[in-house]
Amino acid sequence: MTYGWAILIVIIVVAALYAMGVFTATSPVACSPCFGTDFAFVDYASGTLVLTNGASAKTITSVSGGSIDATSECQLNAECEAGDQVKLSGISTSGDVDLSITYTATASGLEHTATGTIHN
Repeated sequence: MTYGWAILIVIIVVAALYAMGVFTATSPVACSPCFGTDFAFVDYASGTLVLTNGASAKTITSVSGGSIDATSECQLNAECEAGDQVKLSGISTSGDVDLSITYTATASGLEHTATGTIHN
């Protein structure tokens, strides 16, 4: 009877570890939290981050931690439509980099700041 309880405990522990995702192999996350719902993460490589504008139009007024690339659909101080891509370049490729995008919502005229962290 003792072995039965031991086997049952081992099964419960393995099931709990599995439920917590201990056995799941995942690749490291490049970006977290990725600007919430304001901007969606598309890709990151070699100091360049590509995001997609969220569901509402906005005007980006400033960026810290990088700069808006000349090829970006969204530019500083110009209206950025929903679904347009924002391409940030010049981001440091070592360590964790905090980025922030300050923008004005077109519908309300209120200023917001979206933040995210790149984990190199």
